[in-house]
Order: sequence, then structure tokens, then C-alpha cells
Amino acid sequence: MTVEKFSYIYLLSINLLTFFLFGLDKLKAKLNAWRISEKTLLVVSFFGGFGAAWLSMIIFRHKIKDRSFLPFIILISMIWIIGIIVFLKQHY
Repeated sequence: MTVEKFSYIYLLSINLLTFFLFGLDKLKAKLNAWRISEKTLLVVSFFGGFGAAWLSMIIFRHKIKDRSFLPFIILISMIWIIGIIVFLKQHY
């Protein structure tokens, strides 16, 4: 398996997991059930699921107004965007 193929599979998997976890947390919030910790949501976002985090925040209307959570998602997104730009400049 090539590095590129592995990267695509990894990023797809982590984004699907992130989207699922955000959706599940929103459902649990509505049901007043045990919740997924913000730390877990931030960790999966940091490890590549930041795109799905934004998408799920918009679709599920979840964590958008949380002033303690949103700055971390913005920071994680900025780190990934800068990393992608640096990677693309070095390889293309």
C-alpha cells in the first residue's frame, strides 16, 4: 500500500469517526444521557477529523456556541491548514 493510499484511507476513517462521535454526542445531549467528553472530540479532531468536526457542528448544530470548545477547534484547524500548505509547497 502506498503512503498516499494509506493517507486517504486514514483521513477518511478519522473523519467518519469524528462525524459519528459528534452526532452521537448531540443525540446523547438530547436524550440527557452519558456524553462523550469534549477531550475525546478534540483528540479525534486533532488527529485529522477537523473537517468532519466543522461539518458535524454545522449539520447537528452542536458545540457551535460553546465558548470553551470553539477556540480549540479553530486552533486545530489552523494547525492542519498550515500543515497542508507546507506539505503541498514541499511536494508540488
